[in-house]
Amino acid sequence: MRNSWKLFRHDLHHSTTNVMAIVVLAGLILIPSLFTWFNVIATWDPFGNTKNLTVAVANTDQGYQSDLIPLRVNIGEQALSSLRANNDLNWVITTRDDAIEGTRSGEYYAALVLPPEFSADMMTFYEDGGERTAIEYYTNEKKNAIAPNITEQGATEVSTNINEQFSATLGEVGLRIISSLSKELNDADTQVALSRLEARVNQVAAQLRAGADTADMFAALIASSTPLVRSASDLATSSGRALSEASEAIDGGADAARSLTSALTSAAGSLGGALSASDESYQAVSDRIEHLYASLDTQSGSTADAIDAVATRVQIQIDQYVALRASAAATVGPVVPDTARGDFDLVLSRLDNAIARQQALMDGLEDAARQLRSANADTGAARQQALGLVADARAAIGSAKTAYDTSLKPKLEALGSTLASIDAGITAVGDDVSSATTSLSSGSNSLLDRLSEAESTTSSISDSLVDAAGRFDELSAALAEASDTGDLRALTDLIGSDPGMLATSLSKPVELERVPVFSVASFGSAMTPLYMMLGLWVGALLASVAIRVDVPVGTLPGVEPLTPEQTYLGRYGIFALVGFAQSTLVSVGVILFVRIEPAHPWLLVLAAWVMSLVFTLITYTLVVAFGNAGKALSVLLLVFQIAGSGGAYPLQVLPQWFQNISPFLPGTHAVNAVRSAIAGVYAGDYWISLAWLVLFVVPMLLLGFVLRRPLLGVHENMLRELESTKLM
Repeated sequence: MRNSWKLFRHDLHHSTTNVMAIVVLAGLILIPSLFTWFNVIATWDPFGNTKNLTVAVANTDQGYQSDLIPLRVNIGEQALSSLRANNDLNWVITTRDDAIEGTRSGEYYAALVLPPEFSADMMTFYEDGGERTAIEYYTNEKKNAIAPNITEQGATEVSTNINEQFSATLGEVGLRIISSLSKELNDADTQVALSRLEARVNQVAAQLRAGADTADMFAALIASSTPLVRSASDLATSSGRALSEASEAIDGGADAARSLTSALTSAAGSLGGALSASDESYQAVSDRIEHLYASLDTQSGSTADAIDAVATRVQIQIDQYVALRASAAATVGPVVPDTARGDFDLVLSRLDNAIARQQALMDGLEDAARQLRSANADTGAARQQALGLVADARAAIGSAKTAYDTSLKPKLEALGSTLASIDAGITAVGDDVSSATTSLSSGSNSLLDRLSEAESTTSSISDSLVDAAGRFDELSAALAEASDTGDLRALTDLIGSDPGMLATSLSKPVELERVPVFSVASFGSAMTPLYMMLGLWVGALLASVAIRVDVPVGTLPGVEPLTPEQTYLGRYGIFALVGFAQSTLVSVGVILFVRIEPAHPWLLVLAAWVMSLVFTLITYTLVVAFGNAGKALSVLLLVFQIAGSGGAYPLQVLPQWFQNISPFLPGTHAVNAVRSAIAGVYAGDYWISLAWLVLFVVPMLLLGFVLRRPLLGVHENMLRELESTKLM
């Protein structure tokens, strides 16, 4: 230990008495400070000088003029006016071609182009199929790494300002309209008009409910007709034309009242179509009987079976007619007006007669089948009897159809014509009750499909009319409340005398309040930990390059040869002294000269001292142990610590392998310690970082005192090989 102290005193004496040594040491001490100071000053407030970044803006907006208001609006021009008052960037107003070409050539850092349809898209965003407008943004990422991010923030700010101005303008217009409307509605003449409007609305609501009741009646009638048509469709396919003609009657209109009238016509047509289909189906039955008797041979049993099948189909038809008659009497009968009651009863009696005739036909067919099986029947007489029964059934059905067409149907059509008053009432109020309409589907040519759609449509119409009536009731109540309580005056008081101010507040209801936690003076102050760490590491590396780490023989006359441990410890003294001077100058300079305003100045100086001692020990030990290879290792560590220490970018945004090696780099803990000294200490993080930094001394001392002994021979051989090259 005594010899190490003598070596340190020898080195200190020679470094302070030799002019060249003084010059070299002064440079070693000053270089880290210059590196740190000027880098911090250069990055002091880079985002405060963005007004020097040139960004081109081209407006190709053609404006917009609506059909309602014959006034052309050009939002692009309003955006340019706003930019002229914005000093965040150097905005240059130019043409589209010049903006794009200037960005490519580097004349502009970025370019914003407002498209020709900019105003049109902005003013029609609420329409169906409307598209959001977009601003074309061009950036030259080759010119600078940071500038594109700054210009992109500027472009985002432009978009945000346009949206806020647009929202404020729409809000101001709407509030002014409400304010004007309030003044108008408080007028005496307007109050009288409101009372009349309220009465008219109540009248329309009553008409809508009456229409809903009628729609329910026709829905029940259509539901009763569906089973009959299904049976008739099974008996004869020729009923398609009649069903198609009937289905055309339910082709609906646009609004609720017209859709209801169409549903009435559809219901009437469906019943007539069903009767027509039954008549044609019995024509098919007659043809079938003719065919069976004409082809009668020895196989009378199979002919009898075929006649039984026809009888079964007739029985199904009878059951459908019975169900139709019962349904009509139970559901439609109670709601038929008195003016149509006699005609409705006539149709029911004709249906009863048709059922009886069909029952007689079915009995006759079963009797004919039994006679054929007994093999002693007069086929001619049986054939004439069956055909006569079919004719009677057709005549009964025709009679029912005639009674319906000439008696009940005109009354139902007259009843449906009363629904036209709904459309007249809605037109008088000036409101659209299109929500009460239901489109009638025409995707299928089947009468069964059309009837199903008609039933669904009439039910939907009923619900829509009830809903519309409820809405008119709400409107009536709202008009009465507005007229009686003066709510519009209260709304005017809320808006105030300046709707524009309220509209601006509505367009930006939330304002971001920034509350700094561990605040720093500037961006340069926040970058100081990184530049201090790099500057002191560079200073330690330069010291290892400029000062010899080996001690020539005879350096200390009269002293026995020094051991490797004494040499290692004694020579490090001058390195530690140089590092101490470097760190003192760097830390005091950033406080007094650069004025970074640290929260804990003395902790900053202490952190710089510890950093310098650890960094000089690391570089010194690596050079002592590995020679020139140790210098290369020191440079390699410097490269890793530039990004891996987390001084510039958060470690979480770096590649995973950088995050993995970061805790094992001394620069990481040095940056954290300096950052705590500048911004503020939290839960002892400053002392924890210093402790981790000091732990790097342990492996370096182990390498310097113990592990480098086996490497001495390898080191000497490598030096001899390098000298033999006459180049290194």
